[in-house]
Amino acid sequence: MLKIKNVIFVCLIAILYGGVAQAGGAGWTTSMKEAIAESKKTGKPILADFTGSDWCGWCIKLNNEVFSKSQFKNWAKKNVVLLELDYPSRKQQSAAVKKQNNALKNKYKIRGYPTILLLGADGKVLQKTGYGRGGPQAWIGNIKKTVKTYQTAHPSSKSKGSDSKVVAYPEIIKKNLHAKNDFRGKKAPSFEFGHWLTDQPNLTSEKQVILVDFWATWCGPCVRLIPEMNHFKKQFGKDLQVIGLSDETTEKVLGFMQKTKVDYAMAVDSEARMKKELGVSGIPHVMLISSDGIVRWQGFPGSTEDKLTADVIKQVIAADQAANGWGKGAKKTKKKRVMNVSAKAKAVNTHCLVSGAELEEGKGAKAMYAGKIYGMCCKKCLAKFKASPDKILAAIK
Repeated sequence: MLKIKNVIFVCLIAILYGGVAQAGGAGWTTSMKEAIAESKKTGKPILADFTGSDWCGWCIKLNNEVFSKSQFKNWAKKNVVLLELDYPSRKQQSAAVKKQNNALKNKYKIRGYPTILLLGADGKVLQKTGYGRGGPQAWIGNIKKTVKTYQTAHPSSKSKGSDSKVVAYPEIIKKNLHAKNDFRGKKAPSFEFGHWLTDQPNLTSEKQVILVDFWATWCGPCVRLIPEMNHFKKQFGKDLQVIGLSDETTEKVLGFMQKTKVDYAMAVDSEARMKKELGVSGIPHVMLISSDGIVRWQGFPGSTEDKLTADVIKQVIAADQAANGWGKGAKKTKKKRVMNVSAKAKAVNTHCLVSGAELEEGKGAKAMYAGKIYGMCCKKCLAKFKASPDKILAAIK
């Protein structure tokens, strides 16, 4: 009896709201391939409507209350690529459309209708939503921020050939930061890097975007992120300074670096000062800092809510260059970049890799090379280290 009532209720809704949700009308495509091509060309995200146009009451309500309204149509024309993925009860579809829609249903694990996905041109989900009360204005407001962020990071092919510049930093998205303190849009914490296991980067006189990755050798996601960090460093070169920061022992991290390719700066701070100031509760945790010392992105880099991608970094760099006058085509200036760098961050206080003796900066300490700088040693141990660096480093537990 209950099932019969539910069927009658759905049918009544369908009759009340016109019987068919005509999403796939003017301005909508039913081809994922066409939607992707249009998204790449225009820089607009894809608004994919998974619907049951002739039987789903909530789908019909969404169409009549939002998609059919001129306010939505005018906004959508400028901001999104409309894609209808219909699963009708009576309406005829071609075999190709059915095959495509079923494949996409399985790919995105669609369990109910209507389901609306905002997709990038690469097919990745940017946001998931469905029916919402309040008409087109309220419904658009729910996805507007995601759409704008995507458009900013993906200028259209027409604008790529012009002199126009992306000047907006990524918008601050509400998400689980996995940290107690949100520094986005604020001055970065004092730079406390303890001592360096590689060349110490110039953080005060060169204009650049800085990426700080809080990580550990025991953390699986952290280790899996390293190749991506290597790629970021290679892709953006001098425009991006990538720094890995661990609060483990020097010996532990050095031993790991012997077995794993790391193409960016690495430091160890056993006191975890910056990590504590951020209140980091889960790693990997990343900060992206513009040349004026403001945190422009923060959080878990693999977040589905706000993933750290090359496009996000590119957007920060472009906005920073436009706002602060640096990068390609910028006039050279002797003005030093202002950063909140603690004097403690410049100090080096560790042990000799060969003898184990306590070292202090400027007192007989010398950086040791074996393709890269692995640490500090007594000057008297220089010959021993150069003679058999692999043997010495292998002995570090």
